[in-house]
Amino acid sequence: MKNYRALLRDYPADKRAAESRFREAAILTAMGNETDAFDSYQLFIERHPGDPLYAQAVAQQEAVAHAAAKGDIRTSFLGLKSRLERKTIVEMLEKVRDNAPRANSAPRAQYMIGQVNESRKNPVAAIAAYEKLVDDYPNSSVAPDAQFRIGEILLKQAREGNQDQANLERAKNAYRDLLLAYPNSPSTAQAKQRIATIGSRDLQASYNVAEFYRKKGELDSASYYYQEVVDGAAPSDLRNRAAARLAELKR
Repeated sequence: MKNYRALLRDYPADKRAAESRFREAAILTAMGNETDAFDSYQLFIERHPGDPLYAQAVAQQEAVAHAAAKGDIRTSFLGLKSRLERKTIVEMLEKVRDNAPRANSAPRAQYMIGQVNESRKNPVAAIAAYEKLVDDYPNSSVAPDAQFRIGEILLKQAREGNQDQANLERAKNAYRDLLLAYPNSPSTAQAKQRIATIGSRDLQASYNVAEFYRKKGELDSASYYYQEVVDGAAPSDLRNRAAARLAELKR
């Protein structure tokens, strides 16, 4: 390590500089200094794009970034080990993506940005990352799951209390986009189930509105929403109750 660094410091233009930088990164990885190794690979990638070791450096750097994203790399502070900050991991993955934007590593890195943000409870950033993946790499192998994750995050927010109609509608549209763009995705069956679930929530909301108007004595408005449930629901207890209420109001 000392010899490699001495050469890089004193003879940065030497023909052995590229290999020295690569070996430095490999040694740092072996020593458990993965974040420093990542930076060394980044210097190699920036300064030696035509070197025979370039592809290997790109692959090794990607492996380090993904290990960080999965929580396999820890940082030490005052003797305590903790996972890397979200911002640090995202920046690492962005470099992996931007170093080879046309390679398969780019959409994989973008997908992991979404995963990191999602796991660290940052749904807005996660959705933005998944949307960027679908927009920039629509034909990648991870694009269908990214589209599905968008719907899942929005639906989760609804389940946890943010049940405004716009949020549910966005989730429904995300699942519909999946069915349209990736009809052969393994997630299509789940997407269809989610759409049906959201639809039933919409109808339950309509029934609740109808009940509200009925109790206030605004019967025309109540009839409108009961009819909406009857027209939109499959045979079910909810549909039967709405039909019964509607029949009462017409007497």
